[in-house]
Amino acid sequence: MTTLGGDPGSVTVIGAVSPPGGDMTEPVTAHTDRFVRCLWSLDRDLAYARHYPAVSWAGSFSRDVPVLTAGHRAAGDPAWAGRRDRVGSVLAEADRLSDLVDLIGIAALPARERVSVLAGRLVREGVLQQSALSERDAYCGHEKTAALADAVLAITDRCRELVDAGVPASTVEEIDFGPLLRAREDTGPHDAAGVAARLEAVLARLGDVRP
Repeated sequence: MTTLGGDPGSVTVIGAVSPPGGDMTEPVTAHTDRFVRCLWSLDRDLAYARHYPAVSWAGSFSRDVPVLTAGHRAAGDPAWAGRRDRVGSVLAEADRLSDLVDLIGIAALPARERVSVLAGRLVREGVLQQSALSERDAYCGHEKTAALADAVLAITDRCRELVDAGVPASTVEEIDFGPLLRAREDTGPHDAAGVAARLEAVLARLGDVRP
């Protein structure tokens, strides 16, 4: 659009709907869903678990992923789409396994699936959570967000390599991932280098693990 002052701009329309009883199929919610191109679905269970912001990764979506992909590529981040897909896959796999963990316990899962559960926790706590009360974490720039996601994915890949090499999953789970999980609040909103340093620290710890 062009503003009255002649400058280019854009319009964002936000529809806020609170479906009665959480029924996403009731008419107002269903019709709103038809017209919006992006949905942030709040999750009661996440809120009760004190996971903030309580945005459901399973119930939320965007219909503008191709546009966003092109925009990130033009801005110098061609890996954005692949990173997004991998993070989504990690969360989906962890969600799938959560019911099994509740039924039979984490110890009954194969080693690679235990790493998938661990990876889901790292994404949730290291990337998706956010504290509005923290000056460092209330806002996160694109560079730092990408660094956090890449760090979690790199740790996940290394953990899978270890269990494939014969390291018990319990040994991997006992590693202190604190430096990575605290990177959200310990580094500034644009401090991708600080995140990378904490990634190296965790990788060094994993490098000391032997089958």
